[in-house]
Amino acid sequence: MKVQELRILLSSSDRGNLEKAFAECYKQLCKGQKEEMDPVLVDILEGKDIDKKKRESTVNFEELEQQIAEFIENAYAQNYFVPNRSVPKSQRPKWRFMVKNFIKSLEKVPLESEYYSRAVKLLADLYHLMCAACNCYLFSTDDPFRSIGWAQSGLFELLVKMTFASGYTRENIEQLLITACSGGLSVESLHIGQELVLLGGLRTTDVKLMAMEEAKKLVEGRMSKLGNLGRNSNGAYDLMDSVNELCGMILLISIELAEADAGIEYYFTHARNHDKEVTLYCILDLIHIMEDDDLWIRVYEYGIRKKIKPRDYLKDKYEKLKRERKG
Repeated sequence: MKVQELRILLSSSDRGNLEKAFAECYKQLCKGQKEEMDPVLVDILEGKDIDKKKRESTVNFEELEQQIAEFIENAYAQNYFVPNRSVPKSQRPKWRFMVKNFIKSLEKVPLESEYYSRAVKLLADLYHLMCAACNCYLFSTDDPFRSIGWAQSGLFELLVKMTFASGYTRENIEQLLITACSGGLSVESLHIGQELVLLGGLRTTDVKLMAMEEAKKLVEGRMSKLGNLGRNSNGAYDLMDSVNELCGMILLISIELAEADAGIEYYFTHARNHDKEVTLYCILDLIHIMEDDDLWIRVYEYGIRKKIKPRDYLKDKYEKLKRERKG
């Protein structure tokens, strides 16, 4: 919607609807954006004049981009962790403050800016760097997300919002699927956290269907690679884990689209677990997260009919849900 179209809608709306619309829009802002906009909103609501030039970002984007690129290069070279001549010893512990400031600066780049797409790319690069630092020591910390004061799912949510703010494309959906379903994890995070964030960012049925198609393409590509590798070869584990997470994402989308049966069949067919009981457990866990007890019971009973012997935890949960239905 263009600004002029929005103005026309606002002019014909009553105060109650305006307040609701304003509150909903405000909720979509992340913490940093709220802190940036609060003084501006207060001035507007108090009827004060706003200095547009003052509101414009004073950040030299080209300089910011170069700083982030140099930082990322040094980080991957472990120059903030091991002795080296590129990053002085006194500056190495300051990496966390640098990342915090980089993120704040990137958040401030407006959607209409010519630099917006580059800002999103830089934010993605920083997020991937933090993920990589969860798998090996790039900084002197076991949890880089905690060190910069962000939950992993929170930073990923910012990346999703900024990415989709400029529109949905197959390319950006594919990249976010890969990011959500693979890569290093904070000690406080699981891939499902990022997957649920991405699911929440898929606002329409058409976009959800597009995401499902892209996820299936990614599964096919990874399955093809697995066919050329031994089960215990280098890289096979990561590929199988990525396939399982993508299958989980497909199931989550299917449940939201009220097409759970197709998603369950796809998961059973394509997931790379070592036996069917584990696959059943994973499916039921995802259904539990989506809070659909009726579907949970139905899939459990389907597993029994397929001669799958569920673990005691699943048996107990099934009996509890059945008692609640009778009760």
